[in-house]
Amino acid sequence: MAVILVVDDDDDSRWMLAALMKRDGHVVIEAADGIEASRLFRAHRPDVVLLDLFMPNQDGFQTIRELRREFPGTRIIAVSAGWSVGKEDSMRRARLLGADVTIRKPIDLDVMRHAVKELLAA
Repeated sequence: MAVILVVDDDDDSRWMLAALMKRDGHVVIEAADGIEASRLFRAHRPDVVLLDLFMPNQDGFQTIRELRREFPGTRIIAVSAGWSVGKEDSMRRARLLGADVTIRKPIDLDVMRHAVKELLAA
């Protein structure tokens, strides 16, 4: 059993990911933006962070930078419908900032489960 921090400003997406992680036996903490995520991370030190990239107040990109700076060993899965402008791609940017895994929405639940399992085993 691991502690998973699920961060998404969309209530339905957050609920779906939290339910999936709970079904797999994990303890889940939820946040609606990056500011809340950082605060909860400091308080609970979760094993894995499932992090949406586009949120109000503090986006996932800033949150990745902050978590990597303060907690270099943080295991992060960045989640987003993504965007691309020329050679700039949101998922590539998330990986360059330090996301361990990137998963595009709509989320394939088997892919998410496998990614969490792999990060926990690392």
